[in-house]
Amino acid sequence: MASGFCLADHDRVLQQSYGRPKWLVATKPNVTSDEECTADATDLRHNYWIIRSADPDKVLNPDIPLDFAQPLDFDGVLLTDEPLARDLLTAKILAIEMMRGQYMSVDTARTLAGKLRHLFWIIRWRLALGLTEMRQITLSLFEDYCDRLRQGVVALVPMEDRLRRLEAQLQNGEWSWPTYLHQDREKIDFDAVAAKLGIPRQMIISPWMHERLTAVIMRSNPELYYPQVRGPRPAQQDDCSDASSRMPQLAVATATAILITWNKLAYLSEIGLLSHDPLGFDPFANVSLTARARQIGSDLGARDGRTGTPGPEQWLALLDGAARWVLDFSGPILTICKLARDVRDRQGKVRRANSTAVFRRAVEGIINEHLPPSRPGVPRLVPQWRRAGYTNPVYADGMMLEEALGHLITACLVLIGGLSARRRDELRSLQAGCTAKDPFGNWWLSSYIEKTIRDIEQIPVPAMVAVAVRVLEELSQSARERTGKNWLVKIHRPSLAQVSDDNQGRDYIETALRFTLNDFAEVVGASRPKDGVAWKFAPHQLRRAFSVYYYHGNRFSSLDALSRFLRHFDPEMTRRYITEAIPGALTRLREVIDARVKVAEEMEQPGQDAVLTSARAALASLEEQAREHENVRQDAFVERALDMYDGAESPIGLGAAALYDELERLVESARRTVMISGQSNLSPDREREALIRLLRDVAPNRYIEPHPGRHAHCGCRPGDPSDLADAVCLRNKAGESGPDGDYRPDYAFASTEDCLACRHCVAFGENVTVINRRVDRIAAAAKKAPTEPSRVAAKAKLESLKAKVAAAKAAVQGKHRG
Repeated sequence: MASGFCLADHDRVLQQSYGRPKWLVATKPNVTSDEECTADATDLRHNYWIIRSADPDKVLNPDIPLDFAQPLDFDGVLLTDEPLARDLLTAKILAIEMMRGQYMSVDTARTLAGKLRHLFWIIRWRLALGLTEMRQITLSLFEDYCDRLRQGVVALVPMEDRLRRLEAQLQNGEWSWPTYLHQDREKIDFDAVAAKLGIPRQMIISPWMHERLTAVIMRSNPELYYPQVRGPRPAQQDDCSDASSRMPQLAVATATAILITWNKLAYLSEIGLLSHDPLGFDPFANVSLTARARQIGSDLGARDGRTGTPGPEQWLALLDGAARWVLDFSGPILTICKLARDVRDRQGKVRRANSTAVFRRAVEGIINEHLPPSRPGVPRLVPQWRRAGYTNPVYADGMMLEEALGHLITACLVLIGGLSARRRDELRSLQAGCTAKDPFGNWWLSSYIEKTIRDIEQIPVPAMVAVAVRVLEELSQSARERTGKNWLVKIHRPSLAQVSDDNQGRDYIETALRFTLNDFAEVVGASRPKDGVAWKFAPHQLRRAFSVYYYHGNRFSSLDALSRFLRHFDPEMTRRYITEAIPGALTRLREVIDARVKVAEEMEQPGQDAVLTSARAALASLEEQAREHENVRQDAFVERALDMYDGAESPIGLGAAALYDELERLVESARRTVMISGQSNLSPDREREALIRLLRDVAPNRYIEPHPGRHAHCGCRPGDPSDLADAVCLRNKAGESGPDGDYRPDYAFASTEDCLACRHCVAFGENVTVINRRVDRIAAAAKKAPTEPSRVAAKAKLESLKAKVAAAKAAVQGKHRG
């Protein structure tokens, strides 16, 4: 360690450079200290902070703890140790600058905590290389970091070597397992073990690490190990199983978040805020951050070939399962749990030796009355609150009452988040009374917007969201009455006769989607393995679900519950919120940024405008949301075009004819690409792969938008003068109200007949089904018409529609593939 910098220097820099920030709620010298400082007494020199970036009346649990005493190297080396004073100061400067937003975009407290975790791993990697300062890292060493990161963060440090060193110290008597007593049983203190290994405690419980560590415990002290595991003793094994031998690969999004931390370090170094230990190079001078993240991470989110990112069919199955639980099962489940609680309360007044058996018999009768297992598709509820201690084998395969409530809560959150495009933490901050119907019958959701306005905003939603909110309001009522808070996701366990403020963790049902989403997906069959792939759902992707429904919701006839719920829902309002309101906000933000940049340049202070940095942060967040919808839109285009190429889809219409012509040109281009590459064997697989690349290239400027009437898709490109001039709906609109400079088609002015006559019409299989039903209805109306004039009018309408259907089919004559 280079001399000349110590903890006293760390204290001096913080005292001289920064005042007391408003976002700093409390501090302590360390996490175990009884001395807590608040308000004006908070101290940046302390190593345990509690920070807040949101209004606690609008956001659930906004206070985030930051413990800087992180284990970073073997033998319990901490960031707060004297030799690492430079790194401690770097971590705190990064935290301060990210929260105050003077030189970089303002982040939320939770996002900051994540960035610091990434920084701690960077320091662990550097220390493992024997480097004492950040300034010693070179571009070639950064390449080494990225290569290691491809195997997961645990590959950044020599964990196998550390485990061998730890085992050697155990054998030599130089170290012993740290233990504590819990209910008269000796248990290993895994916090201390993690500190010994120089890693965070979360890494101890990861599958890769857990198996290796437990193997060391078994070999060194089996009598200490076995009492801490359930079930029989496992067979002795020297080597870890193949299933856990590989380190988990990162997703591209995670790799991006990690690399952003490097980018922030480079920027703070460049502007002189890390003069005590600057990064001496630009990590992304040769390869951009985005390209580097794609090199490191996996787009598929795959884990050793057996799990994958869900596609539209899986997401729609999840939404449909959630709709079924809310629509069909919520009433019976809520009634069963209420009556079961009444049974328990009556038993509490009269003690009986066989109270458990009496409870189960009574509740079993309640279940059979309200949700009989003989009904097809219903969950098999059993008369037991939760799995604790001994469970009757008869009930082993059934669903406990609190499990059913947990799945119902997850179903509500899936519907709310999926159909309102909300973030995970925005869902957790929803409050009772957050839905309302306007005078026109439209439903709106009042939600906290996390990364942009950081305030409450109203979002258009289908009525289904209001139903899900009402279920959560009923479930959360007792907790809201007890606490005086209005949160929807704080829900008491009904199995408890009384709750305690000192026991909140166990008094509430788990509602965090990161723990519950995939269990629910398994219950409703959305994660059912196909071709050896088990689908895993990520809560942060839930906000894409509306876009998936918008583009794919009419393709799958099995969506019974979702169809019942959304029968009268026009997705256009929410689509407009995403594709029109957001771009409008983007335009306004860009205008603010341009104006502030000009002023900053004139004042020669380009890095010190807090309004500018906040506007840039809001712009990035809105662009992210718009980009997610755009990605789903482009993927839908590619998927539809591939279905046409494979012969799985045979759309009709003038727009379909044009799409077939373009598809043939792309197929020919794909064949030429394969031949030019030197592949003399033109296999279908190579042609298809080349075609996919070409389709992705043209997708940004190609549209197949679903009509709300479900009878067609529209190929009109927004903003294209030629396409807009030929749009029949806009001609109809101009005839009624005059031209008004529309940017995109207006489907309110397009009937089935109008669309079939339009050059942009693409009617896929599900659209043709809707058209045929309309033909049948008009034919039936013609037969039943009470008067001759009405029969003549109906027959004329029928013949006109049939003629347009025939013309749409003729337009693609000879173009279908397969």
